[in-house]
Amino acid sequence: MGCIRVINVDTKILGLIGYPLGHTLSPLLHNHTINEENMNYVYLSFPVEPDKFDDAVNGFKAINIRGFNVTIPYKEKIIPFLDNIDPLAKKTGAVNTVVNDKGFLRGFNTDVIGLSRMIKEDGNFDINGKTVMIVGAGGAARAAGISVLSEGANEIYLLNRTRSKAERLTQDWRKLYPGVHIEGGPLDPHFYETIIKDVDLLIDTTPIGMSPHVDAKPVIDSRYLHSNMLVIDLVYNPEETTLLKTAKESGIQTLNGMAMLLYQGIESFDLWTNHKIDIKSWKNIVEIK
Repeated sequence: MGCIRVINVDTKILGLIGYPLGHTLSPLLHNHTINEENMNYVYLSFPVEPDKFDDAVNGFKAINIRGFNVTIPYKEKIIPFLDNIDPLAKKTGAVNTVVNDKGFLRGFNTDVIGLSRMIKEDGNFDINGKTVMIVGAGGAARAAGISVLSEGANEIYLLNRTRSKAERLTQDWRKLYPGVHIEGGPLDPHFYETIIKDVDLLIDTTPIGMSPHVDAKPVIDSRYLHSNMLVIDLVYNPEETTLLKTAKESGIQTLNGMAMLLYQGIESFDLWTNHKIDIKSWKNIVEIK
């Protein structure tokens, strides 16, 4: 990939803020395009501990970082710092991309677009009229919900360890999509065992199984998976979490979050630089065929 060089004092800084960040491929992808296109940018990782988050965002404004991605656990926490929020991000209630226009911070959610593209193009799956189960209730779950609802899902079930958080989020979705059956509940087989048999698409948005905790037990009991569903785990490192391995062994179609990472990333890069990336170049880097 070659080394990343700051060309001059006018080099624009892009980055990623989250904690922890050891698993991320974003710098590799963005800096590949920056090098290939000889652009005067550099993309850096900023692992910021929660008690330093406010200082970090204010620091980004002070040194005029052009833009940054936001990942776990800050996709909701970033919102009060923003001067403007794109309508899709506002509907989602989570932001994963920030554009800095000379101290004026604008928030976007490219995760919604990224997940929709991955399901359609990589999963060859039509969400319209389908029943979807989403695990987790954080920023990624918010994006997943808006993604499948905007594509015409007929029923949504949201599961979370803290049931009240799932119920609050489903209440938000019902206001936006009053004609869709939306229900929140606990991560308990007693709740989901009678529902999951009719689920067409299962999306795990939690970090369970993410490197280095690759042996972590899936939050959904594999006994309840069935061959007519598509199972997505948004973790992409490792390539297969225990959930995906178990599903694949049962003949179930699976996807990890890699393609979503690529699709949302090219949307972010366009917002910062007005440069459109050919997705094939990034898929070649991560060897997606």
